[in-house]
Amino acid sequence: MAMAHSDPYAAHGRSTAPIPGEQIDFAAIAPDVAQRLFGEPNKRLSSASVLRFGTHGSMAVNVGDGTFYDHEGKVGGGTLWAIQQKQGCDAAQALSWLEAEGFKDRTERDGSRRPAQILSIFYEYCDETGTILSKVKRSPDKRFIQLGPDGNGGFHAMRGCMDGVRRVPYRLPELLAADPDRAVFIVEGEKDADRLASLGLVASCNSQGAGKFGADLTPHFADRKVVILPDNDPAGRDHAQDVAAKLADVAAVVTILDLPDLPAKGDVSDWLDAGGTADRLKELAGAALDNPTAQIAGPETFPIADLTMWSVAEPTPKAFLMPGFLPARELTLLTGEGGANKSTFGQQLATCVAGAVPMLGVDVAEGAALYITAEDDDDRLHWMQAHICRALGVDMVSLAGQLHLSSLRGRLGNELATFDAEGKLRPSPAFATLKSTIAATAARFVVLDNCAHLFAGNENDRGQVTAFVNLLYSLCVDLNVTIALVAHTNKAGDDYSGSTAWLNAVRSQVRLSRPDENDPDARVMRLGKANYARQGEELRFRWHDFALILEGDLPADQREALAQTIATTSANGAFLDCLRKRSEQGEGRMVGPAPGPNYAPAQFEGMPEARGLKRGALKQAMERLFAIGAIESYTYRNVSKGRDVTVLREIGEAPRTPSRTAPEHSSRSTPNPVPNHPAHTPYTTYSSGAASGARAPDRYVNGNPALGPVRDDDDPAVAAFDRGEGFGA
Repeated sequence: MAMAHSDPYAAHGRSTAPIPGEQIDFAAIAPDVAQRLFGEPNKRLSSASVLRFGTHGSMAVNVGDGTFYDHEGKVGGGTLWAIQQKQGCDAAQALSWLEAEGFKDRTERDGSRRPAQILSIFYEYCDETGTILSKVKRSPDKRFIQLGPDGNGGFHAMRGCMDGVRRVPYRLPELLAADPDRAVFIVEGEKDADRLASLGLVASCNSQGAGKFGADLTPHFADRKVVILPDNDPAGRDHAQDVAAKLADVAAVVTILDLPDLPAKGDVSDWLDAGGTADRLKELAGAALDNPTAQIAGPETFPIADLTMWSVAEPTPKAFLMPGFLPARELTLLTGEGGANKSTFGQQLATCVAGAVPMLGVDVAEGAALYITAEDDDDRLHWMQAHICRALGVDMVSLAGQLHLSSLRGRLGNELATFDAEGKLRPSPAFATLKSTIAATAARFVVLDNCAHLFAGNENDRGQVTAFVNLLYSLCVDLNVTIALVAHTNKAGDDYSGSTAWLNAVRSQVRLSRPDENDPDARVMRLGKANYARQGEELRFRWHDFALILEGDLPADQREALAQTIATTSANGAFLDCLRKRSEQGEGRMVGPAPGPNYAPAQFEGMPEARGLKRGALKQAMERLFAIGAIESYTYRNVSKGRDVTVLREIGEAPRTPSRTAPEHSSRSTPNPVPNHPAHTPYTTYSSGAASGARAPDRYVNGNPALGPVRDDDDPAVAAFDRGEGFGA
């Protein structure tokens, strides 16, 4: 039942609060006292309005009015009662406990008392007659709690306390009593409304803060001059637009007044504290009311194309940064397995854009470029850039101001967005930094290397993947930039790792791969997802001396040597395939090294695994494999035949294709100067790349080579991404 209030100020919606120095607000301190007495609340059984303590939640504390109730003992009381029950003391000792715990100021020796610091403020919402309909409690820690009538003349914060309670604007009686020609200021909170009212202005607000101005409040502002004062933050501006839209057809005039020099997150009280006056506010409000439409945006709608303008304009085809492969002002997914040189491709393409030189024979758009890597450090970027510039014939200094390289390796918080408990995307500080960096460098092309470090969601969640792609695409729209996002394929070799949403969300996807098992330096880029070009387009090139080049750019003698290397490697692999096949078939199918019925080259000729090679070529392959230690002959006693038999066998687990090029991030590291001649490297005179017989580059630690080649799956983040586990999920 609603209660009429005898206090004239309260009847007009004034706030009420305990008078400093005269009383302690026991209700305000009850939740903290309860935790000091009983420990942490039972999170499973507690709610916003009632805290429960104990395994079964037997002790309950009403957050709104500060009452305690023991469900086991069927007894209850206030804060002092709870202290007495728990501490086994009397009321005076309970007050001393409050002093000792810092909840109450100590009484001085002369009997005086310092003003109490822990106070709550209660804002009363009244109807037209001054009857209190509900209250809002503002706690010392600035929590706002809605209090509805308890049916006994009081108010409480139990669940459902506001059900059926009529909602009205704050200070409604004062609003109705004011001259209709006076401006009505709508603010975001009760504190600001009271502040303006103390200056003789008419002010109001709604309960529960921004975004809660209901349609049931609008009739009270009919035919009034309304000035909305937003708080200086996104929520405040959105709230102001929402209120303005709802009052547009009700009030005589509505305007939004952005107060000058208002600090971030500031409100009208902050403006007044900084020297603003009621007269200045009236002056600003009058000017805003004279030109209201300039301040108010209509209801937001989706953008609609202007067909009239289109009808007189010539349509233009989609522009490309790299024709046939990377559309301009789009996000392209650049994928590939480890060792396909995705990072090298990204850095080299950025260099070509910045230097206005073709990329692998394809002309590219000119402009500033930004390459950001979370995998390579500055030393490795420098090493790679020197070799890329050498391959392109570009002086590195000429790229200053156009090519921007940034290493995030070792930096925490590189994820561009996070996802809340409901799966909603929240842009991170790193995204804001990325946006500022693009703007500061005026980049028109950006490479992000790679997705494993920048995407903190679940790669198998279609909604999160799509939201992340859209976040990056917003950069394309807002900053007129083209983005290549480097990503790994999964272990199965698909074009993406995780949800198919990666391909569904982007308009373009290219994949780098190693197409020839006999030529580990060969690379091919194929157009996968293609909304603006012909799907399946491909570009063939090769890794050479820490850069990417067309095969035709190799000197003639090196091309000839390369062809011979590929042929001999293929023949070696065919011979080993045949040997493995015959070994699998059992003892009677084994072959020997000497001419005779079981002579290996003769037996292998005609086998599918021989790939059409004749006896002579297979004999040469056998000799090479003997020379490099890949095969050996051994003699054993054939008991059934009663004689010794000499046959061929493979040594250890020799690879089918000698590894001449290290995996992707190995090929981006400084080469080890220590010579290395692996057992299965074929003879070759090809002399410029890792295929030349120079040792496959190793990881460097503090400038010294460490054991084992660098692999991109050495990175735990990348390994987790490849397993489909996502990040931060």
